[in-house]
Amino acid sequence: MRPIACRYDPVEVSFTSDSKRESFEFLREATSKPIPGLENCNVFDPRSVGVPWPTSLPAAAQCKYWKEAEDAAAVMMNQIVSASAGEQGSLPSEMASLKLKAAKRLELLDTSVAAPMNMFPAANAPRARIMAEANLLIFVHDDVVESTEEMTIIDSALADIVSPDSKGADKLWKNSIFNEFSQEVIREDPVVGPLFLKGILNWVQHTREQLPASMKLNTLSEYIVYRIGDFAVDFCDAALMLTCEIHLTPSEMEPLETLHRLYMTHFSLTNDLYSYNKEVYAMQETGAALINAVEVLETTLNVSSRAAKVILRAFLWDLEFQVDEELKRLQGAGLCPSQWRFARGMVEVMAGNLFYSATCVRYARLIAA
Repeated sequence: MRPIACRYDPVEVSFTSDSKRESFEFLREATSKPIPGLENCNVFDPRSVGVPWPTSLPAAAQCKYWKEAEDAAAVMMNQIVSASAGEQGSLPSEMASLKLKAAKRLELLDTSVAAPMNMFPAANAPRARIMAEANLLIFVHDDVVESTEEMTIIDSALADIVSPDSKGADKLWKNSIFNEFSQEVIREDPVVGPLFLKGILNWVQHTREQLPASMKLNTLSEYIVYRIGDFAVDFCDAALMLTCEIHLTPSEMEPLETLHRLYMTHFSLTNDLYSYNKEVYAMQETGAALINAVEVLETTLNVSSRAAKVILRAFLWDLEFQVDEELKRLQGAGLCPSQWRFARGMVEVMAGNLFYSATCVRYARLIAA
């Protein structure tokens, strides 16, 4: 199991359930016996390693190949920092500071491994490396876009694909770092690989078309619609297919629509709950926009941030019950093996996202905020 650097609860209010109902039985069973599809995972109860676990999800899974992922992320980071300015693109502002550069580099490396190894744990070794590299590119862009419109590596890749001479996801990218990464992805999975790359670039385009500073959201429902779009749905779907080694067509995804909506809502709002202090700090230090479900609840309900966090956690708890009910309904819906694997994978992502968030240095270093 990957070493745990910190343990973090953004709410610090105990959430327990007296219900005798047992949810997500496949995850519970996987802690004590082999479950098909989780061969590349360590499955465990986070409470057994002292991680705050205020959820009905009984366990989390972590990819066994996290060391390989760390190596791949480190190689790509070295490529980026040693590249010319035109190749490396815009980097987070801390990377320009002698005082802050080393810490920011370590934070990006940790996050780019911890996120996919916990959220998409079914990956084999080559796909674990790909997931770490993709997340490094994504987190670098995410930090940059909070405060500037300067182009990152994946901005330049997006510019390539929308150019008149673009030939699609199998083209030769002008940026050598992204080109090398894209060829690795396509070699590993010629079917899902192009969808995976397109998912990354669709998210980049979304971040540039809907800059946070220009957003004004008045209700939680309105916010959730925006947030799910902001949360790289295409990329997350392709990542789940890539790591589970399956492929679903749009028509095959249709029976999973309700579960998928609940899952993406839980996924995105969990991120909001745990990243809120980080986002407040970014707003105070750099003027970055604060667009977060906690802030929406604070404003619309006229409550403190602490109360808003408690409300949001209760909302997430209820979403879990809805997910479990829908998963049980789907058991009798005649899904094909790949559909059922995707359905189960969404639950694995939810659990992994909670574990990642509760152990994330990127969030926990601002616990006093």
